[in-house]
Amino acid sequence: MTAFAPPPLFFEAHYGTEPDPTISYRTALTVYEESFIKGRLVGRGWNGAGFLNFYDGRFDPAQHAAPQAFWLEVDGQLLASDWEWIGFEKTKNGAHCTITLKHSIRPIMVKVHTQLDGTPVLTRWLEVTNTGAHHAALSTAYSWSGVLLKTNRWQMHLPNNTSPLYTIGYMDNPHWGNEGDFQWHDLPTAGYRIDGRYRRDRHRHPMFVLRNNVTGEMFIGQLAWSGGYSFEFDLDADAGTTDRAARVWFRAGPDAPPPQRILAPGETVMTPELHMGLVIGDLDMAINAMHTHLRRSVFMPQPRGRGGWIESGIGPEVEITSEYVLHSIDAAADFGAEVFFIDASWYAPPHADWRTTVGDWQVDLARFPDGMKPFRERAHDKGMLWGLWMDAERIAKNSRVAQSHSDWVGTAYDGEKRLSDVLDLTNPAAAKWMENQISGVIETYACDFFRLDYNVAGMKEGIRNVRDGYIESGYWRYYEALYAIYDRLRARYPNVIFESCAGGGGRTDIGMVRRFSHTWVTDWQIAPRAFAITNGMTMALPPEYVDRLVGGQMGHSTADYDFQWRLLMFVRPTLAFFHPLGASWNPLVLARTRHFIQLYKDFVRPFMSTGHIYHHTPMVRNPEPNGWGVLELASQDSTRAICGLFQLSAPSQPEYLLRLRGLDVGKRYRVTFDSSGQMCEIEGYVLTKQGIMVRLEGALTSELILCEAMK
Repeated sequence: MTAFAPPPLFFEAHYGTEPDPTISYRTALTVYEESFIKGRLVGRGWNGAGFLNFYDGRFDPAQHAAPQAFWLEVDGQLLASDWEWIGFEKTKNGAHCTITLKHSIRPIMVKVHTQLDGTPVLTRWLEVTNTGAHHAALSTAYSWSGVLLKTNRWQMHLPNNTSPLYTIGYMDNPHWGNEGDFQWHDLPTAGYRIDGRYRRDRHRHPMFVLRNNVTGEMFIGQLAWSGGYSFEFDLDADAGTTDRAARVWFRAGPDAPPPQRILAPGETVMTPELHMGLVIGDLDMAINAMHTHLRRSVFMPQPRGRGGWIESGIGPEVEITSEYVLHSIDAAADFGAEVFFIDASWYAPPHADWRTTVGDWQVDLARFPDGMKPFRERAHDKGMLWGLWMDAERIAKNSRVAQSHSDWVGTAYDGEKRLSDVLDLTNPAAAKWMENQISGVIETYACDFFRLDYNVAGMKEGIRNVRDGYIESGYWRYYEALYAIYDRLRARYPNVIFESCAGGGGRTDIGMVRRFSHTWVTDWQIAPRAFAITNGMTMALPPEYVDRLVGGQMGHSTADYDFQWRLLMFVRPTLAFFHPLGASWNPLVLARTRHFIQLYKDFVRPFMSTGHIYHHTPMVRNPEPNGWGVLELASQDSTRAICGLFQLSAPSQPEYLLRLRGLDVGKRYRVTFDSSGQMCEIEGYVLTKQGIMVRLEGALTSELILCEAMK
């Protein structure tokens, strides 16, 4: 018996004109439909079984106050109606569709873009043009909106009317060190809004999962945007309505103090992309559908032909000297690192605070008298790639550039320069300077690897600019400029590995990650919260794009070494400090480090970038969670899998019955228990249906199980 073969790719946009222009987007088994009716583009509903609702089932837009498929406010007016239909176009293969509308009252033209790729996830964005002779203030621009589902007779399905009709899942805690805190919440019969990076802190990944508990639909969405954002939902489930139907409405898009963008006459802007899909199934089906979509249609190809590089580096946790850098390069080579980099302070004088001179991106010769060449050559001689860190979007007060260009520092809405010395990229001269600095570092120091940081705090409403008689939020222009810079840099340096970090996981959104090779998702490495972060962030991003660390940021302070390392087997590992200058390796630590690196390179990495991940314990409660945490990563063809079982804080259940999800019931597997090295052979049916019992008694202990199909 062979594993279930994945279905062939299918996507199509069906365009009909009777009685109204209607487009039915089909991709895999997901169907979304919208119509142009009486001057409005309106959503007509979703289907997760592959059916067009051409004869019944389409939502009547007259049944909702805001059925429009996008939400646009210009010059204080909501442009929900009074549109004129210009036309519908699609590419030859049907992957990219465009609806063009012209407003009959305001001089605004909108192109509604939709992309299909054969996964259950669609991509939607707007192209907005000011066709008038005067400036236009774009206050609100939600890329997608409308009624998602109408559920008939919903009360009859709920036991005792106590269960919620909908639950909404998202990253609950928006603060530093709590990234990936995925939690389910009941959706009330009222409005419900999820915010980040403006009304809330910046460490909440812009993702939601909406689950209909009656009929099984699972919507999953991510906004490709690094600025402020908002997801809004409104459940109308009044039991007294005649049709006894419930309707859930949504809108999603960028959020900032209005106006978000001032459009000059003839100017065109693009809204951020919303990537949203529908599956009928469980949470991991939705997550893996999104991961497949991101890998196939969103993220750039990995430089040098692959990702998953094992990195090591040295940073300002110690006073960096030439001797310390060479020592760290040799230590990284000892355990098998493939990339070595120098983090913050390489440009700062000895014993200086590295934060005070960011912006002066030349090696400090008092710290490194011979420059960077000896380090680069040593890394290359040891078979490793070489790179440097930059906090490229900041110019600190003590830097030479800030003193000569103080006007380049971003200004807050109260007029103060209190935005963590952030460089104002809405100023084209400042943006050009930053791009040149990055290029200069890459070329001057012959970098194979570039690590971006973004150590800002308290951005809230962001940069304020006065433009054309308006006070304009800086978010939109800032990220438009930033994305363009990295698009050009990736094209200019195709072999350089670009890694993103933002004071931990402050910018893990797919708008940023798509332009990088991988991203640092947190600065919190301490167990048991470390499991919760890895668990949640591998829901948001495919595991090969998620970076975690061993040997730094106090990660060694709790849990045994195997626990710390096994979390890294499900992501892309970075290693830091293991012994100070003048000390030798602990041979036991070195042996276990080499063991896990070899396991990662030989067993896990070959299938990670195409594999599926399963979250057996998707929601772990509390910042320092209790109980069991279980993650599984399986190859697409079900021939290999790993499963990590982690006993978290204050264990009360010493045994866990594990039923693996990514294996083939018809195969036989060689199963290795990493803690003991013992092996056995077990049928796939037993592993997936009956299960095996794993026992862990102590807090912060773990087991790693490897499964490989027998030939």
